[in-house]
Amino acid sequence: MQPPPRKVKETQQVKVVFAEQVGRLHTKQQQEVELLEDIRSFSKQRAAIEKEYSQALQRLAVQFQKRDWQRGKADALSSGSVFGVWRLVVDSTAQNAVSRLAAADAYRTLSGHASRTLRNAKELRVKRGLEQLQRVQGELVEALRELQKVKKSYYQLSHIASVAREKAADAQTRAKKSEHGIFHFRTGLQKMSVKLSSRLRECDERLTEVRNEYLMTLAAINAHHHHYYITELHDIMECMDGDLYVQLRGHLTVLCGTEMDVCLSTHRDLNRIWDSVAKVTRERNVQQFLQESPCFTKTSGFSFQLAPHDMVCILQSVGADGESCLEKEARKWSSKVAKDYKIITHGERALHTLNQRLKLLSGETGAGVERKLVEVEESVRKAKVSKVKAESRLALLSEAGVGVEPWLGSAMTEAEEELERARRLSEQRLSVGDFSDLDDEFDLTDFEDYDENRDIFMDPTSGAGVCVYPLPCRVLFSYQASQSDELSIMEGEELQVIEDGDVEDWLKARNLSGQVGYVPERYLQFQSSPVDHAMSGPGSQLDSSFSSTSSAGTTRGRQLSSHPGGLARALYSYQGQSADELSFPEGALIRLRRCGNRDVDDGFWEEPAHPSPPSLLSPHPHPNL
Repeated sequence: MQPPPRKVKETQQVKVVFAEQVGRLHTKQQQEVELLEDIRSFSKQRAAIEKEYSQALQRLAVQFQKRDWQRGKADALSSGSVFGVWRLVVDSTAQNAVSRLAAADAYRTLSGHASRTLRNAKELRVKRGLEQLQRVQGELVEALRELQKVKKSYYQLSHIASVAREKAADAQTRAKKSEHGIFHFRTGLQKMSVKLSSRLRECDERLTEVRNEYLMTLAAINAHHHHYYITELHDIMECMDGDLYVQLRGHLTVLCGTEMDVCLSTHRDLNRIWDSVAKVTRERNVQQFLQESPCFTKTSGFSFQLAPHDMVCILQSVGADGESCLEKEARKWSSKVAKDYKIITHGERALHTLNQRLKLLSGETGAGVERKLVEVEESVRKAKVSKVKAESRLALLSEAGVGVEPWLGSAMTEAEEELERARRLSEQRLSVGDFSDLDDEFDLTDFEDYDENRDIFMDPTSGAGVCVYPLPCRVLFSYQASQSDELSIMEGEELQVIEDGDVEDWLKARNLSGQVGYVPERYLQFQSSPVDHAMSGPGSQLDSSFSSTSSAGTTRGRQLSSHPGGLARALYSYQGQSADELSFPEGALIRLRRCGNRDVDDGFWEEPAHPSPPSLLSPHPHPNL
């Protein structure tokens, strides 16, 4: 049996890209801060040495020409790069080493403009922007983790349904045969076929529910991912830059104008610099930065990955009586879109009013308004993200043939009416000079009352659980580690799984010697099935019965052979065919003694009084149950 490929999880890939984005942005901002410091330092030194001869000026220019600007290698005239313009200025200074005595005052003024205050303001904007970016990225990573959980539940239920389907088909085939053996009779086989068919229907319904949840969560994650690259990342970068490029353009313009006034002989070179400075804009520089940093380019969206035994990749409705589950989802998400729209509209009005108040206030009162502005902006931002995800869910429901428009139209109409009532009430209070409830008007905490990541299809009392580590298990197949972070294991060895790890179908485990490493998940047999940890509720007993019988006869034999004694639970009822055989009902607990009296495995275990067929038994790990 070959181990699964070492495939890195999507959450880990996204985290790596996000870390690279933060690093690149930090480097970009550091370069711009260094540029401000260089302009200030250059102007100050230039004002001091303008009284000296061109030789001193040349040494200064050479000093800055040695700097290796990563973004300064492009053509300044065509690209509009502020770093390219800066290099062009320094080169022109080196070529035109003449007396600059008359320009000493102009350079001193420029040094004052490019002061440390501007640099400190830039560093503060960078700090706030990076903190905001990490919060936004954390939200997307957390949402992607939820997607991975739903995906794992979907794969597990797909496997259970596949096993149930195989057993049902096998039972039907055996029921159609007219042969009568000592261990097979028509009535028992027909009952088994009916029971397995019923269980198969239950599995298919549960698989449909989890698949629907997976599809809708996937649509929401893709919408969130798209919104991050198109809107949030752009807004954060713009906030971090501020008016830096406008100020840089002003500094460079002063520098070039001074040069042209002082020395007409350098007019041609400095005129080229003047033209290039006019092209320095934030848009050009950011575009060049994005071209040099592919990590900021929106990656391809996440796609639905079919389970090995599932052929359905679209939404399907469950339940034929009354309102279907998809219609309930359409109603719920239409209300969610309307609620987010109301929060966004109300928040934008609040921001407009708060900005007007902020212009008239100062001191502690102004600081309080600024804090309220930040809170409202954050609430509006979250509402926009939530609205995008809810609309994507509605679009997917509409593609599946669900009538979304009536629900959405009704919800939006109600939201518009509520907003209009709130607007009139606010205008009434303001017209009479009543500001007592103004703070309540800006309170958008209703947004926090709704958890958009809660379970959609599953009943709240039967939601998915979480595996509790360490988890004991037994090795089914030996495996020799091929990488430094893997663990060599032997068949029958006892392990403890300590964490899920970052690689699909691999788990991090610890052996009895304390050694830790990755092992293939399929090589392990858990004392309690992982599905039991992930699922709970009325259908958990069904999952356990299928997971315990998911392997073929070879695997079952290995499981029973690993339990030479103890208790076993009967999976099916059995009527003894001879005097030395034991009859028992389904679910009965039977104490096993040994596997027969002969050296040949005849398929029977020996109970203290009678032998029993192991194909109808399941090892029971808890003798006291």
